[in-house]
Amino acid sequence: MNPLRTWWRRLWLKRQPWAILDDFFPNLLTGFRVAEYNAYLQAYPTLRILSTLGDFAQRHAEYAERYPEHAHRVQFFTEEALDGCGFAYLNFLNNAVLFLPHLERRRLPFVLTMYPGGGLGLNEAESDDKLKRVMSLPGLQGIITTQRVTADYLRDFAPRHGLRLPPLHTVTGVVVNPLYFAPDMPAHGAYFGEGKPTFDICFVAEKYMPRGENKGYPEFIAMAHALADLPQLRFHVVGSFTPDDIDVQALGERIRFHGRLETSQMRSFFADKDLVVSPNKPWTLHPGNFDGFPTGSCVEASLCGVAMMATDVLKQDPGYAEAQAMLIVEPDDAAGLAQQVRALVAEPGRLGRIARDGQALSRRLYAPERQIGERMRVLDDAAAQVGLGLR
Repeated sequence: MNPLRTWWRRLWLKRQPWAILDDFFPNLLTGFRVAEYNAYLQAYPTLRILSTLGDFAQRHAEYAERYPEHAHRVQFFTEEALDGCGFAYLNFLNNAVLFLPHLERRRLPFVLTMYPGGGLGLNEAESDDKLKRVMSLPGLQGIITTQRVTADYLRDFAPRHGLRLPPLHTVTGVVVNPLYFAPDMPAHGAYFGEGKPTFDICFVAEKYMPRGENKGYPEFIAMAHALADLPQLRFHVVGSFTPDDIDVQALGERIRFHGRLETSQMRSFFADKDLVVSPNKPWTLHPGNFDGFPTGSCVEASLCGVAMMATDVLKQDPGYAEAQAMLIVEPDDAAGLAQQVRALVAEPGRLGRIARDGQALSRRLYAPERQIGERMRVLDDAAAQVGLGLR
């Protein structure tokens, strides 16, 4: 932004406290929220974060231990906490619906980031009803979309239902923790085929339904069984999955379950992994449901130097396949996954090339100045439209 324009705008805009409204922060497991909200707390001195998280006190204590400089501005939500608040920001459709009565009653201007998930479904009745309620609010100053399919859907949805389409701002991808760009980022070790004897393949996701069908966990395990004749392979599962979800006894000690990991642990975990597999499937968790591409877990793995292999049913690839910086696979195709892995074993030098090219592209696409900087510009401009200055 032009410095002179910024100075003039700050001169005439009314500076007023504002808030981020959330239902899960400050849980440290929500890495993208921690990264995004901490950046805003650093940049905006009048900002507070108000949360309805059920175990807020415990999670706030953990957050305060890690980020003591911000903790006093992260508070449990009450109606009175909105007194004097002039602007709001939210992530996810369900979050906007949760706080909708307060936004409506106080006529708060707000911006919403419409991530995949969180209640958003394409051509799904319940989601569409939520969209209509949120988009009917006169205070909605803009929507940030992170996937092209979401922006396209909103452009069609608004006129179809006689709704005003607020300004749409596309910032492809997700905010990742700045630790993935920090100078002390662990360097990735040697890859399989470049002096490393084992080929370490990982699956990183949360389990939101039995067997993790929407994330493609059954296909990952079926792939592992199909590759049992390759003794150099090792399999790793990160998230809430356990050996009880699908029988893995035949894999013995070649598969390991690591549980949930925070960002600092993830960086170390990925430092010696070769490939992350994400065979996720849209429309599976509930009608209309879909994930971003690549998933946040894939992005984090790629930033650490891990090669990606993922499905892209909705054709959302921002350029990885064209740059030969990842492998695109089909859903419901464990045999296809196994075939791709066998090809990498047969040509091991290719694995490192895909990983390094993917890491370089991920570092450009998910650089903090791009992901967070563009969001800040949207927030500043949206607040200025109603005469407010956030800084």
